Amino acid sequence: MVDGGPDAAKDKSAQPAAASASTLILLQISARALTFVLNQLLVRLVAPGIFGLANIQLELLLSTILFLSRDAIRTILIRNDRTVNASSVGAREAGPRSGTTNATHNVALLTIPIGFALTGIACGVYTAFISPKSIQAVPTFHASITLYALGALSELVYEPLLIRAVRLGQPSLRVKAEGAAVFVKVLTTIATIVYLPRWSAAPSSVEHVLADEKAVALLAFGIGQASFGMTMFAVHLAYFVTHYSVRQTLDLYIPRPDRVTRSDPRTGVASTETAWLDRATVSLCMAMAQQGVLKHLLTEADKFAVARYATLEDQGGYALASNYGSLVARILFQPVEETARIVFSSELVALDGEADAPRPVPPGIAKQAVEKAASMLAALFRLHLLLACIMITFGGPLSTAFLYIMAGPQWALGTSAPAILAAYTWYLPIMGINGIAEGFVQSVASRKQVKRYNRILLIASVGFVTVLAAINYAVASGSTGNLGQAPGASSFLAKTGLVWANAISLSVRAGWCWAFLIKYFGRAESVTLHELKRSSVGSQAGIQHRVRPSAALPSRPALVVFAGVAGVLRVLVPKLMPTAAKLLQSSNANEEASRTGRLRAIRLLLPTVGLAGACLGAVLTGIFVFERAALLESLRSLGRRHASQSHADTRKSQ
Repeated sequence: MVDGGPDAAKDKSAQPAAASASTLILLQISARALTFVLNQLLVRLVAPGIFGLANIQLELLLSTILFLSRDAIRTILIRNDRTVNASSVGAREAGPRSGTTNATHNVALLTIPIGFALTGIACGVYTAFISPKSIQAVPTFHASITLYALGALSELVYEPLLIRAVRLGQPSLRVKAEGAAVFVKVLTTIATIVYLPRWSAAPSSVEHVLADEKAVALLAFGIGQASFGMTMFAVHLAYFVTHYSVRQTLDLYIPRPDRVTRSDPRTGVASTETAWLDRATVSLCMAMAQQGVLKHLLTEADKFAVARYATLEDQGGYALASNYGSLVARILFQPVEETARIVFSSELVALDGEADAPRPVPPGIAKQAVEKAASMLAALFRLHLLLACIMITFGGPLSTAFLYIMAGPQWALGTSAPAILAAYTWYLPIMGINGIAEGFVQSVASRKQVKRYNRILLIASVGFVTVLAAINYAVASGSTGNLGQAPGASSFLAKTGLVWANAISLSVRAGWCWAFLIKYFGRAESVTLHELKRSSVGSQAGIQHRVRPSAALPSRPALVVFAGVAGVLRVLVPKLMPTAAKLLQSSNANEEASRTGRLRAIRLLLPTVGLAGACLGAVLTGIFVFERAALLESLRSLGRRHASQSHADTRKSQ
């Protein structure tokens, strides 16, 4: 890839890692926590059908547009590829374009036309062929789709600014912008639902719309998403305007060519030509985009299936369970994954003997970067597996009680949400591990390694379809009594089949990615980066050992504590939990007494809640006794600044 001159980029390129990873993670956790608060309020205010439409179908529409438009380009352009084509004579300015060439920056601008085209196609296809007929009749349906499109386009327009911010050493800008955008989204969504129906001065032509709860709720989701996208764009734009100038900021949206001298390998004759796009970068982006399509289909496979076959009410139940189930993933795993990807992309390079272009880096810096990345990965894996043990221990037996307290009886007793939430406690640890490992692969893989991973994605796709077909067969056979299943077994599989199929498919991806990073650190440990072309094997100890699964597992005494508590909960909770009929009887009251009935039902859950509290105390005590030292070391690894700062200082002194 053609990137900026080494002198221009020298101190800038090292700065992204100088920001503490823990600071970025904390900022993102705050934004995700605010999103959870929004969803918690919406559960109380919005009908299950509209909640399902917004969180399954419209969210799927939005994620498809954004992922296919920008993910591959963003992943490649924030990577630590500093090779400079010596033949490039394009101007390298000191402003916001510093550290890159015009041909490389122009690739970032491709997200805008691609995104506009995809937005028009996706929204048109969804409106005409996919959206439910019952929802098309809602007066605000088309307005809401338009607002979602506006939100998507706003996010795509700021993409070149985001990429420049990361390469200029400001990875926290996007996180801060997201915090502000989520806050605005919460305010606008809730305000629309609560206050729009009370608009006394509304024109008579819209009074019937304001009286329709579904119409107002659907419009509120659209307004919230549009507000989110526009706020993200506004914050990024304001940063560049205040730190540079209006002219320099607008100049980032103007494509400019480079003059490149190329030599014919056969004749040796040199010729100068105009290059608008860097060929190596575009090629790698295309390879990553092909992988991205498969990844998106696999990641969102459950939503595609639910949107296609389930009623809107069932989609609401699935959305609620997945929202609660993925709460830890969205608040902890996703911020960690995104922050880690920024660190890996900015500090590491491909270690493939077949890499696209060798990038000589001073050995001392290379060793330091590898050490830091290995420490960060080891800490992340250990924290993920510790959280996994907690979720698996408590999630299954307490899912019904949790949903009753958090969302109410209609969700806990009248939908499949408890079963789905219980299955999610097994799925989420795999999701978290895969997020970190796959982010590492995307940050350092060469073009050929990306193509190899595409084959793994195909295998995972086949695995997903095969497992889902087997589950459907088991459900059908169980319903006719052919398999001699225990009562309720086929019903449980029917409710959670998508989750289990996703978990197995994701396990294939996570396993390959983890094996990849183990090999990566084996090679990194055995040679310095400028010798990698001559090396093919690595050491089996040291840095490599730190990122192995065996090093990430909690200690044996801690695992014994988790197993014991899990057994106690699974034996005692069914005995302490009141029956669904008793909970319904307690909570079913007229509107005036509904709150009293709900409190009475919650009192019935106190023995279960008390047991859960005692078990949580036992688990936390076990963690404190057996895992305290490892946990503190992991947290120090994530918050450590001095390594990356000395990295930057070393670069500046050269």
